[in-house]
Amino acid sequence: MRGADHHLLVPSCDEPVRALRELPPLSITRTGPRTHLVDFGQNLAGRVRLAVPAQDPGTRVTVRHGERLEEDGGLHTANLRTADATDVLITAGGEALFEPRFTYHGFRYAEIDGLESLGEVRAVVLHSDTRWTGAFECSDPEINQLQSNIEWGQRGNFVSVPTDCPQRDERLGWMADAQVFLPTACLNADVAAFFTKWLHDVRDAQTPEGGFPNVAPRLTGVAEEGAPGWADAGVLVPWHLYEVYGDARFLDVDSMGAWVDFVLRHNPDLIWRQRTGPHYADWLAPGPATPREVVATAFFHRSADLTARAARVRGRHADAERFERLAADIRTAFIKTFAHPDGTVSGDTQTGYLLALAFGLLPSSLAPGAARRLAELVQEHGPQAGFLGVNLLCPVLSATGRPDLAHALLRRTDPPSWLYQVRHGATTVWERWDGEGAPSMNSFNHYAFGSVGEWLYSGVAGISQARGSVAYRDLVIRPLPGDLTWARASYESVRGRIAVSWERTSQGFLLDVSVPPGASATVHLPDGQTHRVPSGDHHFASVRGDTP
Repeated sequence: MRGADHHLLVPSCDEPVRALRELPPLSITRTGPRTHLVDFGQNLAGRVRLAVPAQDPGTRVTVRHGERLEEDGGLHTANLRTADATDVLITAGGEALFEPRFTYHGFRYAEIDGLESLGEVRAVVLHSDTRWTGAFECSDPEINQLQSNIEWGQRGNFVSVPTDCPQRDERLGWMADAQVFLPTACLNADVAAFFTKWLHDVRDAQTPEGGFPNVAPRLTGVAEEGAPGWADAGVLVPWHLYEVYGDARFLDVDSMGAWVDFVLRHNPDLIWRQRTGPHYADWLAPGPATPREVVATAFFHRSADLTARAARVRGRHADAERFERLAADIRTAFIKTFAHPDGTVSGDTQTGYLLALAFGLLPSSLAPGAARRLAELVQEHGPQAGFLGVNLLCPVLSATGRPDLAHALLRRTDPPSWLYQVRHGATTVWERWDGEGAPSMNSFNHYAFGSVGEWLYSGVAGISQARGSVAYRDLVIRPLPGDLTWARASYESVRGRIAVSWERTSQGFLLDVSVPPGASATVHLPDGQTHRVPSGDHHFASVRGDTP
């Protein structure tokens, strides 16, 4: 019921938010006569449960929450902005069990004031009860910690809606964050029902003119449409869910088409310059800014292309043909406006090349030059992608013949890098690559940069689908070992369990693959061998254990 006021109450179709685990303190430090600092060892979303010993009636017990500590050991709260993140108990006398039921916080540390001694204290972890379906681990403990950080970021931000962060005065369903992280989220957990519910929020927030918002549910009083890459989640998210789960009901062609037509009406020359909302571009990219028109037009093409595919799936062939023509025309306009004869793209940024290559915007004559230039920028600078490019970084490098560079980025420890965060004590993924910047924009539990998790499954372990495959009917198993010595991953798909385990031994490269019922797989070994196999368990060996 896009853009309509209605009052029909319907049951929620997603899993409820539940208290799903408890964490004991890692340490408790007395910082004052009646003050204790509790470290739970893990940044999380939830609440503190505190057993309060008998106190005089009227005793005030205060629990403050924070993600980090100041240099002097005090609780860091500057990044909470206007969120108090404080719970208060006024005792009635006698013992009490204090656990607020109608709030939650993002925290690793809790400062408890008002008690000379603490009773039992626990961190109660809350998130939507999505069934966990994936697992990944490898020979590098730091990469395993990164995977843990990604998982905990998903738990802490999948709380009824896919929030950006759980700790400060925001907790909004930012659309770009959700769409770039979705491929990782789908591998970690069964999020079909979770995103079914959220897509209701997205479509309810769509304007009568067709504009999707930046956040869903929509903020009260904010009428503007969303930014490129943000609002496009209204198309990108349902298409990816269809590819993963095989349910065409995700594909609301009317809603998707209304968005594409909205952009078209305001940009008839097919370069998206008008009605771009706040246009966040490639948010928090540490390198040069990607031209906004490049970002916008790339996503305009992507939405038109996916809407055409969705219309084809739903049997709406006339709509499919119209959007296919539109996507082809946008691609032509993109090439004419932004692509150069040597394969470079206007702006000469990593994200510009990533979008152009991943979205198929360049002709075969120019794509190799773009891939070479992307590799040069990565070799020279490390990762320079922001929220809209980071999920494409390792997959595009791998697809264009440079998995060595993807592995180099994965193992990099200088900022900007994923392992820089790990080496500086992160237990969730940070909002900024280096964790620096103004406290008002410095969350330590954001999941956007954790979208590399999809490549851990699909690249390092090697679990992916063939182009055109839906619901993992046609698997591609192509491990990219890099300099790791072993890796294993599993995923409970809608068809059943997919599993890959490989290792380097004195006998060579050994690979075990499990293909679920109703599926088949093409298996690529590092030495160039290719095998086509049906469902079942399969073992492969090759002499060479290095990557091509």
